[in-house]
Amino acid sequence: MHTDRQNSHTSMQLIGQALGRLLDLLITRGLLWGLAVCFLGTSAFAANTAKTESASASATEVLQASVQKWVAQSRKVKPDQVTLAPIDSRVKVRACNQALNMDVPFSSPETIRVRCAQPVWQQYVRVSVTGTTPDIQAQAKPEAPATVTRPALVAVPAPAPAPEKRWVLVAKVPLQRGMMLNETHVSREQVDTSNMPVNVLEQASEVMHAEVVRDVRPGTPLRSQDIRPTVLVKRGQMVLLSVGQAQGFQISARVEAMQDGRFGEQIKLKNRDSGRELSGRVQGPNQVSGL
Repeated sequence: MHTDRQNSHTSMQLIGQALGRLLDLLITRGLLWGLAVCFLGTSAFAANTAKTESASASATEVLQASVQKWVAQSRKVKPDQVTLAPIDSRVKVRACNQALNMDVPFSSPETIRVRCAQPVWQQYVRVSVTGTTPDIQAQAKPEAPATVTRPALVAVPAPAPAPEKRWVLVAKVPLQRGMMLNETHVSREQVDTSNMPVNVLEQASEVMHAEVVRDVRPGTPLRSQDIRPTVLVKRGQMVLLSVGQAQGFQISARVEAMQDGRFGEQIKLKNRDSGRELSGRVQGPNQVSGL
C-alpha cells in the first residue's frame, strides 16, 4: 500500500514536469511568432513607403524631362539651355497614364502649362532659356617694316557698356502670404539685369487670379515661385456654367462643383435637376465654361 502511494506521487511529479516543459515551449514559440509578425509588418510598411516616394520622384522627373524636351524643340535650342524653376514642395506631382500635353497659356513664354488627360490634372512650370554669345576673334595686323619708325600707341580703355535693363513686374505695395493679386498690386519697371533673379514675371496678366505664397517687400521683382493660381471654385458651391460664344449664342446654367478648381483647370460638375455629370474649365470666381 505504501509502495503504491509512492509510485502515484512519482507519476504526478513526472506529469507536472512534462506539462511545465510544454507550457514553456508554447510561450517561447508564441513570442517568436509575435516577433516574426512584427518584423514582417515593419518591413512591408517600409517597402510601401519607399515605393510611394520612388513613384512620386519618378513622376516629377518625367514632367521635368518632358517640359525641357518640348521647350528645346519648340524654340530650337539645346536641352541644356533650358532651365526649370524648382517645383513647389507642397505640390505633389501625379503620374500620367498618357503622354503629357504642353502649351503656353499666357503672353509670357516663360510659363508652360502641362496637362494630363488620364487622370485629369494640370501643372504650371516656369522655364528660362539661355543663349550663346559667339566668340569675337581679333584679326592680326601686319607688322610694320623695320625701317619705318612709328610713334608709340597709348592704349585707351574702352568705355564700360551701359547696364542692360528689362521691363519686369515689381511689388507696388507690401504683399503678404495668401493675398489675392490684381493689377493694382504691381507695376512694370525697368531694372538692371545684372542682378536679376531667374523666372521674373513681366506682364500684369500673369498675376491675375493668383495668390502670394510668401511675403514680398515693395520694389522687389516678382518671380514665378512667389505666386500660384488661386482657388476660384470650391467643391459643393453653385457655379455659373456658360456654353457657347460670348458674342453670339450662349447658354448659361447653375450647376454644382464636384471639386475645387483654380484658374484654367478642368473640373467635374453636376446638374442637380437631372443628376447628369459635366466637365468645365474654370474662368473666374464661380464661373466655368463648358467643354
